[in-house]
Amino acid sequence: MGNSDEKTHNSPESWGRVHQGSHVTRQMEWLPEAFSEVDIKETDSILAHGLGRSYGDSCLNHGGGLLMTQRLNRLRSFDEESGILDCEAGISLGDILEFAVPKGFFLPVSPGTKHVSVGGAIANDIHGKNHHVAGSFGNHVLSVELLRSD
Repeated sequence: MGNSDEKTHNSPESWGRVHQGSHVTRQMEWLPEAFSEVDIKETDSILAHGLGRSYGDSCLNHGGGLLMTQRLNRLRSFDEESGILDCEAGISLGDILEFAVPKGFFLPVSPGTKHVSVGGAIANDIHGKNHHVAGSFGNHVLSVELLRSD
């Protein structure tokens, strides 16, 4: 189907490599594809999976489907006056910084690693060392489009 690959395998693991399960995965290339072809055969539930840096097993769906979002990593638009960025969930904070810092912008919330996807940052409402001043990641998200497995 389109540019996606479907396969069953025993990875990914959780970030701490403590948990691992069997998943049916689908690697998505384009956001419209994710919305129109989200049916992963042989599973009742689907969970988005980004860069796999979530603690515990929150990025896993043992026995279910994983919608791999690493390739949904595009910057859709950027307003250089306001600093408002529109992007896909699979882009990493590192990629955003690489784009934004030369333009004089920085993320208002930055965790201990740049290898976190925007989708994971939103899902886990991450915080940085400045959370007592800037709050968490969710405090800076203006809107989100959510694809549900049902």
